[in-house]
Amino acid sequence: MTDVDVRDRTTSCDVPEETHAHADYAVDPLSLKQTFLRLIAVGITAAVVTLMAWAVLRSISWPAYNSSWVLRALATAGSMIVTVTTAWICYRWIQTGTRRRSEDAQAEAADRQGTAKPQRSRVAAFILQFLGYLAPAGLVITSTAIPLAATHLYLDGISVDNEFRTQYLTRMADSLSHADMAYVDIPSFYPGLWFFGGGALAHLVGMSGWAVFQPWALATIAMAGSMVAVVWHRILGSFVVAVATALASTAVVLVVAPEEPYAAVVALGMAPGLILARRAVTGGNAALIATIAYLGLSANLYTLFTAISALAVVMIALGVAWSRKAFAPIVRLVIIGVSSLAIAAVGWGPYILRLLSDPHDPAGTAQHYLPEAGTELPTPFFDDPTIAIASLIGLFWLIWRYRDEDTRAVTIGLATCFLWVVMSMLMPLAGSTLLGFRVGGPIAVLLTVAGVLGVAQFRLNGLKKFYPELGNLRESTLATRLMVIVLALACVSYTSLIPEKNEEKIDLAYTDSDGNGNRGDKFPADATTYYQYIDRVLHDALGQRAGSVVLTDESNFLAYYPYNSFQAFTAHYANPLGQYSKRAQDIEEWTTISDPQELQDAMATAEREHGFKQPDALVLRGQLELKESAKQLAELKPEEGQFPTTTGVGKDGFSYKIADDIYPNNPNVRFRTVTFKPQAFTEGWDLTQVGPFVVAVRQAAET
Repeated sequence: MTDVDVRDRTTSCDVPEETHAHADYAVDPLSLKQTFLRLIAVGITAAVVTLMAWAVLRSISWPAYNSSWVLRALATAGSMIVTVTTAWICYRWIQTGTRRRSEDAQAEAADRQGTAKPQRSRVAAFILQFLGYLAPAGLVITSTAIPLAATHLYLDGISVDNEFRTQYLTRMADSLSHADMAYVDIPSFYPGLWFFGGGALAHLVGMSGWAVFQPWALATIAMAGSMVAVVWHRILGSFVVAVATALASTAVVLVVAPEEPYAAVVALGMAPGLILARRAVTGGNAALIATIAYLGLSANLYTLFTAISALAVVMIALGVAWSRKAFAPIVRLVIIGVSSLAIAAVGWGPYILRLLSDPHDPAGTAQHYLPEAGTELPTPFFDDPTIAIASLIGLFWLIWRYRDEDTRAVTIGLATCFLWVVMSMLMPLAGSTLLGFRVGGPIAVLLTVAGVLGVAQFRLNGLKKFYPELGNLRESTLATRLMVIVLALACVSYTSLIPEKNEEKIDLAYTDSDGNGNRGDKFPADATTYYQYIDRVLHDALGQRAGSVVLTDESNFLAYYPYNSFQAFTAHYANPLGQYSKRAQDIEEWTTISDPQELQDAMATAEREHGFKQPDALVLRGQLELKESAKQLAELKPEEGQFPTTTGVGKDGFSYKIADDIYPNNPNVRFRTVTFKPQAFTEGWDLTQVGPFVVAVRQAAET
């Protein structure tokens, strides 16, 4: 997208080096060395800048987002500044294109003549590009970090799926390993790369896992968006088109998948990954390495999007092999598959090996979910007007450019996504799904990317067909200015609405109670306020958190403190190796026991026969018989270790909620309450009343 003659030949990005798939775009290509160095520099800078911005925002006392318009105003203004600044950077790059090319020509002439080369403003050009690469990081800060500035929690707070995500991050912050988020001595079955990185950051800065969730999520999305800008620059050979594509795809991801940062990272890389895969199977060695890295690393981030990408890569390779009547693309496909699986095995290997030898539940329980969104084809054309227009342009562009192999790769990826959604709708016949409702994100990103490339293509070629007078430099410059302004306004319109589109997720971040027992909106917290005292009782008695097994249905407690759980939250996020169904049966049998020794024997039997380490403690809702009066209870100071004196176990029992998988119903989980008999805890247990909770610690654990 420049005012210069875009038909001039330059070096291709890959495939092979002498051919050029995007001659229309490639006016300022990157070499492999430049790409590699910029990827590292931009990634580190984006992460550091985002974390610094987060730290500054946290140091200021802000009103809650859901009770004031202050943060919303700052977010809107900030997003506008980022978008307008990016547009100015792109325009400045376009405007100086002729001068740079003139300097290149003079330098080449000087080389031939052996004379002194003209001085170039290389530093200024590099700074301009570097700032452009960081535009996605700026958008993450303004559209997401600012609205969350007055709370410690991330989007969706600690609700629903964020319970297990926070629990996993808390586990990694306590001990970097392959350990399962809940069960003791079992390797994780959930992709752990993002959580491992968050745990490493928590260790580095001395934060709890739940507290590092927000800054780590912001930093990783910002880092991925900015690094994707460099990748697009390498692929397209145009800084301007690359920045526009990366910024647009980041904006879409911040709406369609911001609550799952690891999924957002994979979604951002899907479109360039498809193009690199096409180049890999047709001979590009650098693209081959990049494709292997993308599929291997993404398998350790979010397997659903990885599976879709892998299926698309297979289809791309088969299509190339068929069209060229060659077997080489299949060979390179095998290399990609074997190599990426080797990388994936770093995270998945321990789990797979145990799965082959140990008893386990069915591994497909996590797919037992079919909401209304899973019964519909994702159609970004009918969402936000800006995305609708971009998606329609993208669809037209994919059809118009179908002969171009790179464009065809994106088309195959898009078709694979829709195929996956349809297959997911048919899978209930086999008793499962493919979680097709989550594929709307990649579809929106792919169509938006195609839309941006379509606009760039129209500016470069199509516009001249309608207005031949654009061959004049002055008219061409004016057309470019107008197009940049229009696109910038459209981008401002969309990015300023990101907080509004995420309003429910932001509200949960303020209304849920954090690990300190506080709410971001300053309203009274729920029972989470008692968690710190429960932790005090448990830690004083057990001496450690990780490795100590606690049976409780207070899932938020296990998300904030790294105790191992006897039972996972629900079957859908339970490790199959943990045998959720057998554990649930054991728990229900224990609730029928009233004799203390019989309960101890039943727990020991479960450990001996099934390998389930018996609970060191239980945290249940119930009421003990206490010595203190109501006034005396109010005067106790649990933060100093003062807890009520127990005189009896009470009569009403201690309640526990069991989660049953009732798929294909929606909701797919039914909670039912079972009650432990108080008499079963009269011997062998130390009981403490902490607010509405009874904390029962096995006496043997003290020795």
